[in-house]
Amino acid sequence: MYGSIDNDDSRPSSPTPLVTPLEFKVYRRRWLYLLCICLANLSNSILWINFASIANYAKVYFDVSYAAVNWLSLIFMVVCGIFTLPSTWAIDRFGIRFGILTGVWLNLIGGSFRVISTWGFVSVHGRYPIVFTGQLICSFAQTFTLFLPTKFAFAWFPEHQRTLANSLCFATNFLGVFIGTVTPPLIVPNEHKIPLLLYLTLIPAILAAALSLTVRSSQPPTPSCLAALDVKTPYRLVFKKLITSKSYLILFATIGIGLSNNNTLSTLLQQIMCPFGYDNIAVGLCIGSFIIFGLIGCIVMGYIADKTKKLEELTKILYSIGVISLMCIGLFIVNEVKSYWLYLIFAIAGLSNAPILPLSLDLSIETTHPVPEATVVGIFMVASQVGSILAIIILPHFTMSPSPHQMSIQKCDIQDGQLDDIRDYSIPVYILAAFSVVLVICFICFFHCEYRRQKKDEIEHNTVVVNTEGESA
Repeated sequence: MYGSIDNDDSRPSSPTPLVTPLEFKVYRRRWLYLLCICLANLSNSILWINFASIANYAKVYFDVSYAAVNWLSLIFMVVCGIFTLPSTWAIDRFGIRFGILTGVWLNLIGGSFRVISTWGFVSVHGRYPIVFTGQLICSFAQTFTLFLPTKFAFAWFPEHQRTLANSLCFATNFLGVFIGTVTPPLIVPNEHKIPLLLYLTLIPAILAAALSLTVRSSQPPTPSCLAALDVKTPYRLVFKKLITSKSYLILFATIGIGLSNNNTLSTLLQQIMCPFGYDNIAVGLCIGSFIIFGLIGCIVMGYIADKTKKLEELTKILYSIGVISLMCIGLFIVNEVKSYWLYLIFAIAGLSNAPILPLSLDLSIETTHPVPEATVVGIFMVASQVGSILAIIILPHFTMSPSPHQMSIQKCDIQDGQLDDIRDYSIPVYILAAFSVVLVICFICFFHCEYRRQKKDEIEHNTVVVNTEGESA
């Protein structure tokens, strides 16, 4: 069957069958399945981040330290880094339907554990272990839902809609982060309202699980394009194929690692900005600007990429603008510019940086086709996860004590009167900027995409082929 993993070494690695169908049909239900994956990613992002903006209330409600509250989010990065390969192998081995069902139902089970932690029979000291168990289960769900979009878009969507479908899924990730960051302070004015928050955040997970019951198969009854007929590389040869692909290695080392700068900046942003006189409202508006315009950028750039087929050129332009905008963010903060200029530059950063992820994932598939898509994407994403964890651990060691001027204008939330918690992040910001410049220059100079899938698309268009849309078969 097309799309399956071939276990026979005697078969060629990427042939197209001699008998090519004259009709490539796409099915309307692909949009319903896409909605299910989008809802799963939206829900998972909300569950991941929704304690971050109410950490003080979560600390009281669960009777733990701030470090323990931070682990409710950090566990997602740890699990994603460790279990990406097993999850992507399972998606490639057992199919898209297995990945969808596993992801959405693990997400629902994890969300349910979060709710159970608020029930009356649970003691105050018992709340945190239960909610942490829920977060742990949700983090396993992320290793399925996060790596499905690229493989799903390739299997179910025609070539002129692939990148848009992929980008829509990642746009909902940004929307989930926005909802999970902005709404908790509105819902939780004190620690007693945390149960209400956990019930409300369960709703998207329930909707995604309900929609998953409509997913009838991993692959459409007939292929969406000629490239979908290629026999996948045997799994035991996947790593050999990847480490011998110059284009993939460059993509991994430049954009894969470079994307960790975005995660690092967002995680440390409040600590970076507060010594320079920016309060939490300004920090929240900066993050909000990045996310909203990032969501818009994913959709718009996905549409443009599908229309122009210029994935490499578009990614290089956006990556260049993104790095320049990140440099400006650092310079603006250190020089204490007015907040509204920061909102503007964060909007530009979101518009340019956010679409890089779905575009680069499509590029990784283009350069490695017909290697199983979920594994290619998963390994690529590991680079940003590991890079983020290392940067968050290492960069604070390069911070300095704040100057007297910074201490006079700081807006930091000093815990237990510990002034040592306030640090000047100027040098880490410069390190991130310099590192980003090196990566983008290497990417522009050395990366060249082979467009393996697009070549098959061209063969398809040069042949007498009918591409229809329907729901039969």
